[in-house]
Amino acid sequence: MSKANDFYSVNEAKKPVEDQVYHNNNTCPPGSEIPVADRLSGTNGYRLCKKCAELK
Repeated sequence: MSKANDFYSVNEAKKPVEDQVYHNNNTCPPGSEIPVADRLSGTNGYRLCKKCAELK
């Protein structure tokens, strides 16, 4: 596992609430697609990405 500090996309708020997630793993495919410039630190109250949860 490649544990990372919690992060989410700046575009997360544009998604439906049920699709808003944060990431905490560098090997998560959806999380790794978020450009570093578009990442914000923390969870912002979002739920953990399912793929990140599987990678724990």
